[in-house]
Amino acid sequence: MVKGSSLEDNCCNGLFDAFEFTRFQDAKPPKRKGVYVIRIHQRGTPVGEVHEKAIGLAGSIGWDVAGRFLCSRFDRLLAIGDCPTIYIGSAGTYAGSKNTLKGRYLEFSRRHTAQYPVWALLSSGWELQYGWMIVDDHPGTAEEALKERYRKAHGGRLPALVSR
Repeated sequence: MVKGSSLEDNCCNGLFDAFEFTRFQDAKPPKRKGVYVIRIHQRGTPVGEVHEKAIGLAGSIGWDVAGRFLCSRFDRLLAIGDCPTIYIGSAGTYAGSKNTLKGRYLEFSRRHTAQYPVWALLSSGWELQYGWMIVDDHPGTAEEALKERYRKAHGGRLPALVSR
């Protein structure tokens, strides 16, 4: 596991210095509350081709409801630009929440809002990193503060795979 970032990009100006990062598929985040990030380590197939292939797969299901849902998720891929940060989220946001960084990571295998775009990237040769920072008190507040700093550095935009 790497503390901080060997890829620290100028656009994010050290936003993730307090995070620990590892290869996405190898992540072992703790069972603690906190904030997490997904970022690009190395790009694979051009994002337009990844999107086109994913949309084709969604259409091949033959079920319009599922196809529309998947397409809405895959369309987020088109927002990937030069910044390597593609997702910011939190775990254990609400009082009494039992959600943890480990739990949120495991959701990428079954029900996370960004799971399908992440799968599309991983299956297209992209290397992603999963990073986290433990925040025992008010991880939702820490997430919003981080997103606000991100917005300021990126002309008001959120990371590509974040919808809100």
